[in-house]
Amino acid sequence: MNAVNLGCRLMLAIVFALAALGKARGHKPFEEFIQTLENFGLPRFLAGAPLAATLILAEATSALLLLVGMGAGYVLALLLLAGFTLGLAWVIHREKKVACRCFGASNAPVSAAHLVRNGLLLAITVIGAVTHAAGSGGLAVGMGVIAGTVGALAGLFVTRWDDLVFLFQGPQSLAALSRTRRD
Repeated sequence: MNAVNLGCRLMLAIVFALAALGKARGHKPFEEFIQTLENFGLPRFLAGAPLAATLILAEATSALLLLVGMGAGYVLALLLLAGFTLGLAWVIHREKKVACRCFGASNAPVSAAHLVRNGLLLAITVIGAVTHAAGSGGLAVGMGVIAGTVGALAGLFVTRWDDLVFLFQGPQSLAALSRTRRD
């Protein structure tokens, strides 16, 4: 294992674990996630509870596989991120105002900022997968602590992406956008 692989694994594991927890923490967040899948343009019969539960389970599985150091965690993360990114791009292309609900509670509408975030996560996934495949041998404890801390903090940073965008752009909730359209 090398430091880059450890940092990437922890970052992605935190992102996927918090994404799964945010959507599955109660009935309301789960129902809102189902609604978001419908709003993304998926047919109603496909965007129901089975798909939502499958995606949440896949996120949790990816986080677990990454934590135990299995390369399959990177593969699953890459598939999930590619699918989510295509969904975000589809919503932006159609110019629909849909809440992301990537981590459950956010009411921020899908925007190019979400594509930037997912592009960053895709790059981290590829870098982690490549270093995982190439890495072998031990890692010094001090370097492991530093890499793990940086990875964990980066993961938390990414889960607060909408807050960071808010700091730079100001509020753009769906409610505000709806009011703007009526004016």
